[in-house]
This record gives sequence, structure tokens and C-alpha cells, in this order.
Amino acid sequence: MSFFKRFKKEASSQEEANDAVENKKRTRDEYEFQPGYLEIIERPPAPLARRTALALSALLIIIIIWSILGRLDINANATGQLIVTSRSKVIQSVTPGEITAIKVSDGQKVKAGDVLITLNPVGVESEIKELEEQRVYRQLERAKLRALLHITKLDRPSSSNPEAFFQPPDSASERRILMAKADLIGDWDDIKTNLTRIDNELYVNNANKEARILEVAALEKVANNIKTRLQASKQLVEKKQYPRIQYLVEQQEELQIQLSMAEKKNEIEILIAQKKSLESNRASYLSEIRRGYYDALNDILETLAVIAQKLIQTRERRRQYNILAPINGVVQQLSVHTLGGAVQSAQQLMVIVPEGALLKAEVLVLNKDVGFVHSGQPVEVKIDAFPYTRYGTIKGKVIHVSRAAVENEQLGLVFSTRVSLDRNVMMVKDKEVPLQAGMSVTAEIRTGDRRVIDYLLSPLQQYQSEALRER
Repeated sequence: MSFFKRFKKEASSQEEANDAVENKKRTRDEYEFQPGYLEIIERPPAPLARRTALALSALLIIIIIWSILGRLDINANATGQLIVTSRSKVIQSVTPGEITAIKVSDGQKVKAGDVLITLNPVGVESEIKELEEQRVYRQLERAKLRALLHITKLDRPSSSNPEAFFQPPDSASERRILMAKADLIGDWDDIKTNLTRIDNELYVNNANKEARILEVAALEKVANNIKTRLQASKQLVEKKQYPRIQYLVEQQEELQIQLSMAEKKNEIEILIAQKKSLESNRASYLSEIRRGYYDALNDILETLAVIAQKLIQTRERRRQYNILAPINGVVQQLSVHTLGGAVQSAQQLMVIVPEGALLKAEVLVLNKDVGFVHSGQPVEVKIDAFPYTRYGTIKGKVIHVSRAAVENEQLGLVFSTRVSLDRNVMMVKDKEVPLQAGMSVTAEIRTGDRRVIDYLLSPLQQYQSEALRER
């Protein structure tokens, strides 16, 4: 038993010695001077390779787990431009003309009513001046006729001054007023001459009538006297105290007086009739000239209405030669820059972007993406004028998707989509630069998300679904 214990102890000691020799760390040179198979057997494996393999394995496992658990956004890309909420106003020329003044430039702010461009109003100013002169002339004629009508309605017009009723327009010059007054006095002198002639005839008629009345009164006294004498003579003749022949002579004298009285009374009646005729002629004359004045006044009023309408039209034409800003805003896309240049009717001259208007993006969504786009989806808007890698993007939201497609030459059938923007400025070197309507944009509309592994497996799934189905 002691032998075996001693052998076991020596064997154990020898094994520990061998293990110590084996576990002794050898240098690189010692491994290289060993036989090839021993070098391969005894050289420990390189730790870097093992670690690299472990790291790659761990990375692959992490990638697989991330591809299963991780999700990526699905975006629908659409291109378009910035627009304003109330739409920009396109400025056009209503009439053709020659440019005489350009009073704005691109980017300039304007207010509603400001003159943008002035065209040469060839012939319009002279036409307006001629119409205004015609209007003043007709207004003076109207004032003259009204004065004549007023004075001819008076009881004693001949003693009145027509200038007291003459009211010229404020726009008439002093020279024209003097000429109109002279014309008024001339017309009134003609009227007054005719009225004076008739009044004189009436005066003579009245004087003759008064004379005849006095003569009749005198003859009546003579007749009464003769009648008294005849009565006395008749009594004497009956008593044969007075000659009958003398009595007959006295009777004849009475008859002559009666005849004279009858003639004078007839003359009075004739004079009365003549007076009525003269008064009627005078009234007819005044009525006739008043009727003529009323007709002339109506013609003048109609002419003034026509002139006023022509003035409105001509001034509107002149106003069209001054192209005005319709709204407050900013000038964009100014297309004319040369004084003396010609513009055509309906030619676009510039665009006025409303001041303070909210900008929106109007983009064209492709036909293959429109089924996944709806209102409320978040959008990342890239402004082409500001590279997004340096200045970032602007967040937005889909607010409207058109229900009808439109044909686009480059993109085919597309759907117009409106996107609201969170801000209307870009930060450039710590300075806010306002965005402008018309800037081109690219919108990335987030339509959903998808697992990463689905992107990797989708080609295989597509291949599987199409495999063994081709003709």
C-alpha cells in the first residue's frame, strides 16, 4: 500500500511539474523555434480575432433585433411652390400704351392705390380738355336760359336786369362769363324791344280810348242840352210861337250828336278789342319765347348728361394709363424695366403679393402616393432656395388634398395638395429672412411607418409572390 501511495504522490508531483511547464508563458521566439505541429498545438489562439468575431456576432444580433423592433417613416415626396392665402394679384395693362414711368421695383412694398406704372395717354388729355370746355359752354348757356326764363315770368320784365338772375358755373373763366353776359344782354335787348313796341301800342290804345271816353262824355252833355232845347222849342212850336223850320234844324242837330256819340262808342269798343289783341300778342310772344327757352334748356340738359358720361369714360381711360396697386403688398416678378417701351393689352406687368399674408405650400402629389395622403399628416418642407443641410426644414401639416387629378407634362397625373407652414421665415446667420411666394419647395409627407426588416424582406416577398407565375 505504501508503494502505491508513493507512486501516486510522485505521479501527481510529476503531473504538477508538467502542468507548470505547460502553463509557463512562452515567448514568441520560443513558439517559432518549436516544430511546426507543436507551434500550432501549443500557441494559444490570438485574442483579437476572437474578440472581433464576438463583436461582429453581437452587432449582427443587435441589427437583427433593431430591424425587427425599429420602425422607419414612410414619406411621399411632392414638389411645388409657396403661395399666399389670399392669392397674389396679377397686374395687367387694360389698354396698350407707351411706358413713361416705372415707379416700383422688385421687392418694394406698396399700398393700395399707389401708382405702379404710368403709360402715355396719347390724345386723352386733349379729349378731356375739349369735353370740359364743352361742358362749361353748355353750363353758361343753361345759366343764360334760366335767367331769361326767370325774367320773362315777371309782371314788368322790361324794367328788370337779367344779370341779377345769371348764375355762371364756378369752373367758368372770367372771359367766358363776360361773353355769356354779353350774349344774355343781347338776347334780352331783342326781347325788350319787342315788348316795348307792344307796350307802346297798348299805351297809345289806352290813350285813344280815354280820349274817346271824354268825347262821348262831352257829347252826352251836348245831347242833354239839345234835348232840353228841343223840348222847349216843341212847346213853342205847338203854341205857334217858334218857327217849325228852326225846330227841325235843332232835331237834325240832335241826331248828329247821337250819331257822333255812337261812332265814338264804337271806336271805344274797337280800341278795347285792339287792347285785348295787343295783350294777347304780348302774352303769346312771351309764352313762345319761354317755350323755346324750355326746349333749348332740355336740349342743353341732355347734352350735359352726354358730356358728363363721356367725361367719366374718358377719365376712366386716363386712370387706366396710371396702373395702381389693388392691395397692400410687395412687388414681385416685375417684367418691364425700359422707359419708352410698349405694353400690350392684358400683358402681365408684375405680381403683388399681399402684405402679411400667410404662406402655404402648394405641392403636386403623385398618383401612386395620393391614396396614402390625407389632411392632418405632418410634413417636412424643404425650401430649395435654402439648402436643408445647412438651414434645416420647416414643419407643416397637410390641410387639403384635391379630389381631382390634373395632367402634368413631367409628372403625369398629379393631385394638388395644400400644406400649412409653422413659420414664414428662415434663420440665416442668426437673421430672419422672410419666405416669398413663388419659391420652389419639396415636401416630405409622412404617410406612415414600417419595420426595417420589412424593407429588407420586401424584395424577397415580391419575388416569392411573382415566382412561378410568369408565362
